[in-house]
Amino acid sequence: MLGMRIFKKTYSLALALSIVCCVSPLAFLTASVNGDNSPQVTQEDLQSLAREIAVMVNEARVENGLKPLYVVPHLSDYSHVRVRESVHKFSHNRPTPEELSTGVIDNESGDNFDQYLMDENYPYLKAAENLAAAEDPCTAYDAFEQWRNSDEGHWEAILDPDMTHMGVAVTYEHKDRNSDIYRNDPYEWYWEILLIQVQKDPDHALLVDNPDQPGKKMRVYTTDIELDGQYLPTLYEIVPESTGDLSGDGVVDSFDYITILKYIEYQDALSKMRAGKEYDEELINHPISFNALQIEAADCFRDGVINVNDAKVLQKFILGEVKTLPYEFS
Repeated sequence: MLGMRIFKKTYSLALALSIVCCVSPLAFLTASVNGDNSPQVTQEDLQSLAREIAVMVNEARVENGLKPLYVVPHLSDYSHVRVRESVHKFSHNRPTPEELSTGVIDNESGDNFDQYLMDENYPYLKAAENLAAAEDPCTAYDAFEQWRNSDEGHWEAILDPDMTHMGVAVTYEHKDRNSDIYRNDPYEWYWEILLIQVQKDPDHALLVDNPDQPGKKMRVYTTDIELDGQYLPTLYEIVPESTGDLSGDGVVDSFDYITILKYIEYQDALSKMRAGKEYDEELINHPISFNALQIEAADCFRDGVINVNDAKVLQKFILGEVKTLPYEFS
């Protein structure tokens, strides 16, 4: 390891907004991609590495009794912007146009990383950013382990029980090994995790007795805002080949039937929680989500709704009682 510098900044802003910021440029060990020490890194490679990080975040949270975080495409898009900015300015403050044009960097200048979220009126209460920079070669596991072993707040941000969603991005910036740029700054791999706590959904609230004011009611919000496209990450993107193929293995079988049942059970528990009814807390603590392609594959009636009827017709298809999916009424 050539060295490490770590710093942490904490802010408290209006509207109960608090921000924890963690930065860690690190040196890691793995294997290069090709013989000339200039890895041919594709966009698919970077997306795969980002998925690895997201999965490891949730594995760590579940191991510590916390709910997994949803990945949000829009947040990951912003994470990509931030990780590319970190190549030029390794700071939680964003580079200014003048800094980008002159190359003269002041780490204390520029907007804080979450200013974009505030400008977009993003429905969040708290945000944290973990950055890492590493020499080539590098792996997602090594980057994650450095955050895990950090004593400057990186791990606390990942295990913050309030967090609900995240964006993740990785980038690679090749540098000529014989250049002054490389000698002054040998880092080529950059990693970013953006974690947020979303606001509660105002459409799902209950009036309950106020324990501090007898005879009066108080409003209790039962669920978080759902962000567009949110999903629970997996190491491999599941791409169904046909209706009913929820696992993406090209076969519609009992595994797909069990998967859709679990999804429906979770959605039912979520609806009960939002309505203030009795629900299975174990189901809520282990959420199940489908990506857009899985949702399409699970809709066996093509009616825009996934419910027990889809599970029943899927079961009949597996048993040979229904010949084709999606099911069409004759």
